[in-house]
Amino acid sequence: MATFVLPGADQPDINRGPEIAGAVISTTVAALVVVCARIYVRLRMLRSIGTDDYVMLAAMLLSLVGLGIVIAEVQYGAGRHAAYLDPEVNKLGLKLNFISQPIYLWAIPLVKVSVGFFLMRISPTIYYTRIIQGVMVFLMIYTFVCFMTLMLQCKDLSILWDFTVKTTCWSQSTLQGLSYANSTVNIVTDIFFAILPIPMLWNVKINARTKASLICVLGLGIFACAASIVKAAFITNYGKNGDFLWDSANLTIWISAETNTGIVAACLPCIKPMFKSIFDSTLRYGSSRKNEAYNLRAYGHGSNPKGSNYMRSQTRTEVDARRVVPNSLDDNISEESILSQKPHGITKTTVVRVDRSVEERGEVSGWQKDYPERVVEDRL
Repeated sequence: MATFVLPGADQPDINRGPEIAGAVISTTVAALVVVCARIYVRLRMLRSIGTDDYVMLAAMLLSLVGLGIVIAEVQYGAGRHAAYLDPEVNKLGLKLNFISQPIYLWAIPLVKVSVGFFLMRISPTIYYTRIIQGVMVFLMIYTFVCFMTLMLQCKDLSILWDFTVKTTCWSQSTLQGLSYANSTVNIVTDIFFAILPIPMLWNVKINARTKASLICVLGLGIFACAASIVKAAFITNYGKNGDFLWDSANLTIWISAETNTGIVAACLPCIKPMFKSIFDSTLRYGSSRKNEAYNLRAYGHGSNPKGSNYMRSQTRTEVDARRVVPNSLDDNISEESILSQKPHGITKTTVVRVDRSVEERGEVSGWQKDYPERVVEDRL
């Protein structure tokens, strides 16, 4: 009497569940952060939200649902050999594995449709608009066909998680062929949406640096293409020995990476205003600090021909400027006195114009408006 050997019985009991969960959680959280930033820019900064944003939200929602299913799947044996799992646990894990497949099947093309709607916003001619629309329609029709093949692969789908069920299914080679076809379409469309901005924006009259940065950011979709290629490499061994939860580990990791990398790449061009705002703020702050470094540490005081005293100013490193009225003319240090003390070494001559128009600020002062230029030498 033949003895039935469970899949993976000849392999050590290795648990790749934490690896699966870590990869899917990290990529999904990264995508969620970028999508939230995108919606913030649209609602708070631009005050305009479009179809591409709604489609991206739908893709992100599917990715989050997929994350929840994968986490539950890990709890029920994903990433482990069937031989080391309780039969009921293995059955539930396989069921969750099947449920996650149509989730990501729809999430990936929705990301590309969102990119298509975004490109239609900046399309310079109706020619490119029609091409983008054609690709989007093809993607949705093809995805629907793939979804139907997934749902019709067996007369009774419960056989996919309950091996005691008697029914008929398509052959393993047919299912693998469909998987390769789906991966090929994903790779080609990833490349299409990554390359299309180059000819589309080539003759658009915008700043060259802006054009180059936009093309490069839109071209980040090529990373989603790379994830799709890696994922396709693992299709060959999937289910070959009936150890589906173990074989699906790499596929789960890379299909999540493909989906969420696509989301990140598609959202980056939309959050450019946020990056620009942060960069401009940093640049202004840095410029302010640079100017503060060259502020005068101290500059002298003189008297006008009528003998009226000028304000005594001290400038600290932290730009704490104070006005001190000298008690007597003896406190004043004339310009000639300053200029006569030539320091040894390199010096920098700075022309300082002091604004005495205090009346414009509603202040009352005895200083004259016509204050002469003061030449001060700062030691470098």
